[in-house]
Order: sequence, then C-alpha cells, then structure tokens
Amino acid sequence: MKTSLFTRWNLLKNLNLISRTQWRLTMIYTGILMLFLILFMVIVYFLLYGVIVSSQEDQLKKLVDQEVSVIKEKMIKGKKPSIQNFVMLSDEQFFYYVVDAKGKLLTGDELYHHLRPKLYKKLEGWNPNPKEIRYENLNVSYFVPWQEDLNKRNIDLMMAGRKIYKGNQFIGILYVGKSISNRVELFDWLLNIFAIMLIIFSFVSFFISYFMSKRAMSPIIRSYMKQREFAADASHELRTPLSVILSSINALEMEKQVQEDEFSHSVLSNMKYEVKRMIKLVGDLLTLARSDAENTEVRKEVFDFHQLAQKAVHSIETLADEKRITLKLNAPAQLFVYGNRERLDQLLYILLENAIKYSPENAEVNLELSLKKEEKIKLLVILVEDQGIGIKPEERERIFERFYRTDKSRSKQLGGHGLGLAIAKWIVDSHGGWIQVAGKSGKGSVFTIKIPQ
Repeated sequence: MKTSLFTRWNLLKNLNLISRTQWRLTMIYTGILMLFLILFMVIVYFLLYGVIVSSQEDQLKKLVDQEVSVIKEKMIKGKKPSIQNFVMLSDEQFFYYVVDAKGKLLTGDELYHHLRPKLYKKLEGWNPNPKEIRYENLNVSYFVPWQEDLNKRNIDLMMAGRKIYKGNQFIGILYVGKSISNRVELFDWLLNIFAIMLIIFSFVSFFISYFMSKRAMSPIIRSYMKQREFAADASHELRTPLSVILSSINALEMEKQVQEDEFSHSVLSNMKYEVKRMIKLVGDLLTLARSDAENTEVRKEVFDFHQLAQKAVHSIETLADEKRITLKLNAPAQLFVYGNRERLDQLLYILLENAIKYSPENAEVNLELSLKKEEKIKLLVILVEDQGIGIKPEERERIFERFYRTDKSRSKQLGGHGLGLAIAKWIVDSHGGWIQVAGKSGKGSVFTIKIPQ
C-alpha cells in the first residue's frame, strides 16, 4: 500500500511542471474573464450614474428656472413678495426658499418644517451661479403616527439657486432642494448586486477556466506521456547494442595488430570512452524512466551503511586520483540504516562523482554520515562537501531538474548530461527524505541529505 501511494505521488511529482502550467493557465483565463466582467460592471455603473445624475441635474435646473420665471412674472404684475403669491412646494422638491438682497428669508417651505434652521444654515453665504449644483447630506428624525420611536434616516440633497432681478435691480435669490436619497440607495443596491455577481462569477469563471486549461493541456500531457514511454523503450533497447559494441571494442584492443598500431589503439580508446559515456547516459535515462513508472517499487532492508560508503569511496578513488583529490569519510564504525541498498549506493556515487568532477586539483571531498534525531524523528544524514566552483543561490533549486546544467560549456568538457542530481533527488524522494545544497559561488558546495528511519 505504501509503495503504491509513493509511486502515484512520484508520477504526479514528475508531472508537476505540467500541473503548474495548467494552474497558471487557469489563473490567466480566470483573470481575463474577471477583468472583462469588472470592466463591464464599471462601464455599466458609470453610464447609469452619468445618465441618471445628468437627468436629475437638468430637471432641477429647469425647475429652478421655471420658478424664477413665475416669481418674475408676479413681480412684473406688481404683486408684493409673500408666501401666498410665490410658488408652492411641489412633489419634486424637498424645500424652496427665497431670500432678499440682504439674505433675509422672504418666503419658503420644506418637507420637514423642523429642518428649516439646518437647511437655512447650509444656504448662508452661498452665491450660486446658473450652472452650479450643490450636494448636502442631512440626518433627519421624524415621527410616524403608527410607530412608537422616532424614525431616523439620512437624506441626500441636490440643491440649485438662481438670482432674481427686477429689471436691473437685484431682488434676491431662490434656492431649491431636491432629495436624491432614492438615487443613492439605488446605486448602493447596484454595488451590492455587482459584488454578489462578482463572487458568483469568480467561481463560475474558475471552473470554466480550469476546463479550458485542461483541454489546452491535454495534447501536452499526451505528448509528455509518449515522450516518457519513448525514453524508457529507447533506453532499454539501446543497452544491448551498446554492450555488444563495448565488448567488441574490448576484443579488438586485445588484438596484437591493434596494440602495435598507435593510431588504431587511440581510435579504439576514444570509441571505448564515448561508448561508456553513452552506456552511462542510457542507464541514467532508464533509471529516470523507471522512476516515472507507476509500478516502481523501492525494496528496503536494514544494512550497514558504513560498509556501503567505504566501497563507494574505494570504487571512486581512481577518478579522484586523476585530479589528486583527497577523499575523506567520516562515519561511525557501524551505521545500520533502513533503505534500498542499491539506490543509496547509487546516491553516494552520484554525489561523490559530482563533487570530484567540479573540484579543482589537489582539493578535498568530505563524506560525512550520521544518525540524528530531529523533532522526535530519527534521520540518516548524508553530507558531501567539496571545494569546487560552487552553485549560485538562484540556481540551487534548478540543479535537480533533468538536463539542467549551471555552466553548459564546462559541463560538456567534463562529460556531464545534467541527469545525475535529478536521479539523486528521485532516490531521496523515494525514501521520503529531502536534499538541500548550500555554499558560496566559487567556494564549494555542501549537499545535505536527510532520510527518515
């Protein structure tokens, strides 16, 4: 059961890049749909607002002009200003006041009479021009017969004013106010509707976007699966002919004529080196292809990891001697661990080979093994330290990607393919552990592996 869960997780992990791409596409599609919706709502809101506000302002201006005309007409007929002979409060008005040239109230009326002091105070000192519209807010308290308590509400007002002349003589000013509370409530209600629509549409657009991105990613996923199958099949099929070629080269090297001919011997040596590189590359590809397979099983057992590490160090000493690199192993005399012997051996070889490959001559490579407890969890800790070229901080996350190389020209010279660390990470992941790299660029690197026991 544990193996099955791990293998499924491993398959999903290898599809992580595709999943992240699909998630990005989903977010992009959702963002585009939401952007269009928000843009549509903004346009509709401001169009409605502009049309309604403009219409109400025009109505108020016409109403003020009509009432000024009525006042002037009565003045021309010689009638004196009084409440009776001026305009009456209409349904469209909240209040109207007429003041003389000195600011004294001549006549007026309002919907709520107890508000006259507040309204009149807001008009004091206002010398309106013909196109000016003024907005105010009032907190109103009024009694309703069928209710026990006072009814309180905010009233939004739109006000306009016109100067009144009799001939060239300035007589006074007419102020007219209109309630726009319904308009304010309408747009508040509209904003709430838009907010609810935005929330609902965000979920709808997310599922639509997810479906669209899934459709868009289907060909890529199929291509990835075919590529993975091809890598596994090709690697498997190439192993046999490459082994035959290597055996043939070894047989030819034993021929007396080849040994005596320096040119032939040199050609065969180069061929043998390249075939070995090809065999290693095919082996790495096959390992990664198997790691992608759903039926991959990691068989674990208890064994002495110290002995395994000694053999790994001994087998790679030849490579270290070529560059006069000193290998140091620091580990307890016995270190019994639980894991896959072959995979952990491969892990050590990859890390040591990588450290030697990128270290200068006469350097040191240290391998340290230990068992530690962290948060009540027993861990196998593997530490490989070198004095090589180091890894830049921005590249530390990417070095475990397949075929990724920090310095491509240097890697080609050293014969790297960018698969070793990807295999190392897979081995660590298959044991439920994690791998980290630290160090400074130009001053070496430290690989730390922690595997739960």
